[in-house]
Amino acid sequence: MKINKEVLTSAMKNSISDVLETMFFLPVDFNDSVSLDEFWDLDKDKITAARLNFDGPLSGYSILYIPEKLAVSITADFMGKEEKGISDKQVKETVKEITNMITGNAFSLYDPEAVFNLGVPELTGLDDFQKDLSDSENKISIAVSTLENYLAFQMSFRIDD
Repeated sequence: MKINKEVLTSAMKNSISDVLETMFFLPVDFNDSVSLDEFWDLDKDKITAARLNFDGPLSGYSILYIPEKLAVSITADFMGKEEKGISDKQVKETVKEITNMITGNAFSLYDPEAVFNLGVPELTGLDDFQKDLSDSENKISIAVSTLENYLAFQMSFRIDD
């Protein structure tokens, strides 16, 4: 499959908007002028990250990076609870599910006829984020701004023949 990065980027942005605005009541905007490595103050912002492997016409993985404070807020909104009633496990499961929903929806928008196999989302660290900043050829990075903070969504891929 020949990849059209422009079309895939558009599908990813549409998916991010669809999932975050519809499911989590979180208005988003895309800020292509913000450098991903300047998003957060890593000395004070704890970042939660979930990774989802996929294969099919494209193989690779996607990762959602979200400040923990924002993750707690949207988990509470999604569950209809107060933030103080939200457990760490619920936050982590929500971040993993958001990653799953965005990735699956992006692929269905990109190519409705293609079959992609999605793995099980898992938590990951910032190592992939830092590494991915230096490898842009087979990666799409999207800066997402919300009313509260920034989050980032990245997809790294290889093309299977």
